[in-house]
Amino acid sequence: MTNPEDPGSVARRYVEAIGEQDWETVADCWRPGALDVFVGIADLRAPDEIVAYFRDVHVAVPDLTVDILSVTAQDERAVVHWRMRGRFDGTVPLIGLAPNGRQLDILGTDVFVVRGGLIESNTAIVNGLDLARQLAVLPPPHSIAERVLFGLANSIAPLGKAIRARNRPGK
Repeated sequence: MTNPEDPGSVARRYVEAIGEQDWETVADCWRPGALDVFVGIADLRAPDEIVAYFRDVHVAVPDLTVDILSVTAQDERAVVHWRMRGRFDGTVPLIGLAPNGRQLDILGTDVFVVRGGLIESNTAIVNGLDLARQLAVLPPPHSIAERVLFGLANSIAPLGKAIRARNRPGK
């Protein structure tokens, strides 16, 4: 039998609660005031900001499913590899973007620190480039649109490099 305070059990319970929209359990997994860092997206304080964020995710993606692919735990750390899927056709923005009906299929990994049965911190990592493509912020890989966009970025790179070199201290 697993210990309910075991880091792997706590992390699993938390991620499952997000999928089930069990906001009380989501909140109860956290030490109040702890930090949840979504790399490149948001830094949220437990529990209120975390619950509000995931409520909005579910409103933005009403058919959201959350699948746990693996849980690995050692000492006070637990790593959860997960997959979230659903259609971005809800009624609120997601990371500042209006719903556009796109199908999302996102892989991510959370690295939790759990002490005394409560999450002390989390670092959530997703592939931001893939997410941007799925949200239609960036064009599909290897497409004409991507080649044009990258071509534009590459064409102005020398100018930016020259400006930075000119503004370096000691010049």
